[in-house]
Amino acid sequence: MDRQVKEKRRARLGSDTIELEGAMPQVGERLDASFSIPAARHAESPLSATELSRGLVIVSTLPNIQKHACITQIVDLEAQAKERVPSARLVHISSDHMDHWLEVDRFHPDVETPGYSLCCADPGSRQAFSQAFGVGVLDHQRIAHGLFALNEGVFVVVAIPEDQMRKAEVSGFLEQLCRWLGQVSDPSPQPLEEA
Repeated sequence: MDRQVKEKRRARLGSDTIELEGAMPQVGERLDASFSIPAARHAESPLSATELSRGLVIVSTLPNIQKHACITQIVDLEAQAKERVPSARLVHISSDHMDHWLEVDRFHPDVETPGYSLCCADPGSRQAFSQAFGVGVLDHQRIAHGLFALNEGVFVVVAIPEDQMRKAEVSGFLEQLCRWLGQVSDPSPQPLEEA
């Protein structure tokens, strides 16, 4: 599938407008990129497109993991995905340095999802990843908030919030993924059966 690498999209960042680079991945499109993103937390080897092409994977992109919206996205995704889509593997890619993952260790040590730092990757890998996921920010090293589900390397759900001051909407994203999986998901609590 052809993608226009130069496509730019607008998003809000508070009262400012930013431009996102790369085409937003389309459902049904295969991940076609080559990159290596260094491991930062709970991972031993770099993340590659090959790794993201095995099974069902949820990719979370984060502009700054020292900010509340990013931490919330990390914590919410882990908690909700374990419950609603336990078969999916999760990965977080942040645009900031791997040292910033210490913030997660300090306040949320129970989060097990592997984290990777895009800023520590070589320039070609940073560009390839940002373009493939459509999360590059024009004239900036950061990437945008986003959530992506891939099954065997094919995008099945894509969410990049227009308001980048907020985290990606985890519940809605997982609802779409559950529908794609053919599951009936009801987030309301179920009554306990009496003995």
